Amino acid sequence: MWSRTLLELLFLPPAGPLLLLGAGLLLWAMHRRHAGMALTATGFALVYACSTPAIVYPLASAWEARNPPLQAVPASAQAIVVIGGGSRPAPAYGDGDTVTLLTLQRVRYAAWLARRSHLPILVSGGRDWFGERYSEAQLMAQVLSDEFHLAAHWEDTRSRSTWGNARESAKILKPLGITRVLLVTQAWHMPRALWAFRHAGLDPVPAPVGFVNRGWAQRGILGWIPQTRALTTMAEVMHEVVGLFWYRLRAWRAGG
Repeated sequence: MWSRTLLELLFLPPAGPLLLLGAGLLLWAMHRRHAGMALTATGFALVYACSTPAIVYPLASAWEARNPPLQAVPASAQAIVVIGGGSRPAPAYGDGDTVTLLTLQRVRYAAWLARRSHLPILVSGGRDWFGERYSEAQLMAQVLSDEFHLAAHWEDTRSRSTWGNARESAKILKPLGITRVLLVTQAWHMPRALWAFRHAGLDPVPAPVGFVNRGWAQRGILGWIPQTRALTTMAEVMHEVVGLFWYRLRAWRAGG
């Protein structure tokens, strides 16, 4: 797990393009100017492309377009599954943690769907590798209860990845005869999540939330000025593309 995370940090934006840029400058300093110029130019171009809204957001939107917003809840749906998107320290609320803004978006949408469909909710997310006191599922259940006055019917407190979310959710739901679920997560996360849940034997209906702000690409010159938000979006999308490839490779190697 740690080795895969380290490789992602080194090769995906922003570190990957910056390392390429640094290698080019180093070669230039060592008087290998042609190779240095090529690497420096490539690194600079990647840094610019990965942080420019007019480039990033159309690519992200194309990735998200595979799963458009849910128009209606299918009559065959049996439950709602919400995937956790992280937790963080919350000193403002006393000695404890709370959900991240990404997770809050997902929980809020799940509550909205539950009120309209009367479907039960499963919250999925364990503790990460740093030993938090509460799992993401526990924190999501607390938010559902305190803020939206809804109860989580099931809590998966063991999973630490999207793959784990799918496996643990299936372990809870399939013995109950529940396979057709509304799957709630970020739009850019949905392709990988759908694949994992299908591979686990569930029949998920995509219910994406938190779509990329497409407006930046139409703001003239502002869309061509690098932005930290665009860089974050590109890093998230690239993480999902690589993650989906890894899941498929993992399943292929396992014979499934």
